[in-house]
Amino acid sequence: MKILIAGDSFAADYTKKYPDRLGWPNFLAHAHDVTNLAQAGCSEYKIYQQLVNQDLDQFDVILICHTSPYRLHTLHHPAHHDDILHGHSDFIYSDLKNHAANHTELACVVEFFERYFDLDHATFVHNLICEKIQNMVKCSPARVWHITSLDYENLFRFENHLDFYPLFKSNRGDANHFDSTANQHIYHTIQKLLDQKDH
Repeated sequence: MKILIAGDSFAADYTKKYPDRLGWPNFLAHAHDVTNLAQAGCSEYKIYQQLVNQDLDQFDVILICHTSPYRLHTLHHPAHHDDILHGHSDFIYSDLKNHAANHTELACVVEFFERYFDLDHATFVHNLICEKIQNMVKCSPARVWHITSLDYENLFRFENHLDFYPLFKSNRGDANHFDSTANQHIYHTIQKLLDQKDH
């Protein structure tokens, strides 16, 4: 089965940087022909770009892991641009605060978040991109599942939505932010859905 994965760090291949951090995308890749475009730290806009630059018709299944609405798109992240896992990261406040001391050029971005960033606007734009993604993948013959691991209660509601937020709250770890038990659970949940498609 040909599977396309798009998304953020909840779906990225952590073994690019940490060979021992096998997550659910790696388990899926052992069983199927997987193209994983997910990038750690990317915004919903970059997830949209991952999908728009693919021929979606060539895949049997598309899995899209959606991200936080509070990531601000950037073409260059001074703290992560040369990192093999986080090289395409966008700005998010908590990460900026962690790296601002070592990257003085981030001070102005931190100030923007603290003084000017509008959460309502960010949520509005995020929901628009989510809606655009959902409408785009509907045109593909592939079976599509939208995956969230953050609190999406007041955000866009997807069709074919897999919500792993409760699992994220209870089973955090080093591979795709989940421990080994959670990664196995996610893999088996997705595999069951794939098996249903085959019948």
